[in-house]
Amino acid sequence: MEGATPQKEAISRLMADEYAGKILSTTHRSPMSVQNISRVCGIPIAVAYRRVSKMEGIGLLKCVRQEEVFRGKKVRYYQCAVKVLRLIFMEGYFRIEVEWLPEDEFIVQPEAIAVKA
Repeated sequence: MEGATPQKEAISRLMADEYAGKILSTTHRSPMSVQNISRVCGIPIAVAYRRVSKMEGIGLLKCVRQEEVFRGKKVRYYQCAVKVLRLIFMEGYFRIEVEWLPEDEFIVQPEAIAVKA
């Protein structure tokens, strides 16, 4: 990709990944924990954690909520941070255009009450 930033190069590599596409689609409508992403998408849990970490690192996912569920264990909920992503091939080169989801469109839910066992 000509003139691509490291972020856009990382995005293009992830968009070729089947799991990353499933994760974006699944988290587009509502935030989900990695455990739920793994189950809904049929992705092994370790792979789901790695992909989510990569995707959060380059901005494709955003952690919109975190809750403590048991003895300090925290669960984070992720939402797709992309409104539009275009892969364009023009004049012999690929280009990526990303429209990010505006902050006011994230589904930020109030902190849940911790579950104590």
